[in-house]
Amino acid sequence: MDFVGAIKAGFKNYANFRGTATRPEYWYWVLFTFLVSIVANALDRSGTISGLFSLATLLPGLGVTVRRLRDAGFSWTWILLPVPGFIPFIYGFVLMFIQLFEAGFDELALTLTDEQLGQAFVTEVMSNPQLQDSLLIVLFSLLYLGLTSLVVNLIFPLQRRKSFEEGNKRVAPQGPEMPSL
Repeated sequence: MDFVGAIKAGFKNYANFRGTATRPEYWYWVLFTFLVSIVANALDRSGTISGLFSLATLLPGLGVTVRRLRDAGFSWTWILLPVPGFIPFIYGFVLMFIQLFEAGFDELALTLTDEQLGQAFVTEVMSNPQLQDSLLIVLFSLLYLGLTSLVVNLIFPLQRRKSFEEGNKRVAPQGPEMPSL
């Protein structure tokens, strides 16, 4: 499959979560979304165009990822691996903002420059153990999200195609050994 064919297949099968996607189909789709995002960010610094493009390609991207995982012999449920990382991230993020508001950063943000605000933030983090804990929760959950996303979106799709005969129960048998109904 070539680059244009992969893009056409991605949009044609935008809500198709059945079947399989070859490695070129998946990686050309990833390349397409990456290149368009770069161009969109270069054209619009506010991120509006890039955000709309990401929203428009969310469902086709999920579809091609699920089909690629199935082709490599993995279940679609692997795509949910990063989801548990959002719970501690949100908890730590909310806890961090509560600590910052209690320290008076809402008024400081209006009066200080960005550099002064950054220095005040570092000073507050160094003196507040609860803020340090919430920042660690956020950082470790981001590390978990990054690693699991790397596994699901990079390592699994790099696997070669796995046929039914090789133990891939997520694809139908091929050839004359297909049982009759």
